[in-house]
Amino acid sequence: MTRFVTFAVVLLVAATAAAQTTPAQKAPAPTPKAFAPLQGTWVLTGPEGQPLMPDGELACVNTGDKYAQTVNGEVNETGTIKLDPATKPMAIDLIIADGQDGGKTQLGVIEVTGDTLKGALSVPGETLRPTGFAAGEGIIAFVGKKKGK
Repeated sequence: MTRFVTFAVVLLVAATAAAQTTPAQKAPAPTPKAFAPLQGTWVLTGPEGQPLMPDGELACVNTGDKYAQTVNGEVNETGTIKLDPATKPMAIDLIIADGQDGGKTQLGVIEVTGDTLKGALSVPGETLRPTGFAAGEGIIAFVGKKKGK
């Protein structure tokens, strides 16, 4: 009987110690002001409204400084966003973590007006940043409409 009580006390002490040493969950960091207009889901098309993906809807889901690119709701790329709001148009870097171009950075420019996002991106890995919103060799121009608005 004493062995059973000792075992129960040891279990109780171990469980209490484990509960006290569990790290507290951190509250999410506040979103920097420059990222606020980008938050949410953006459905992307070409500048004239033409699809960017022949086989479905291309969207970008932005949460804080992270993004996930989806085709027909399936994530095909994730990464981190870096902004330079001091430049006009605003410079954006997509640091691609996962996907076909994982490990590369994609340079671009964007402009957000209400629920419309206008932008241009160089191909991943290119070191020259677009200077405007026109498509060209190695430049992907797009327009985004905020989903749910």
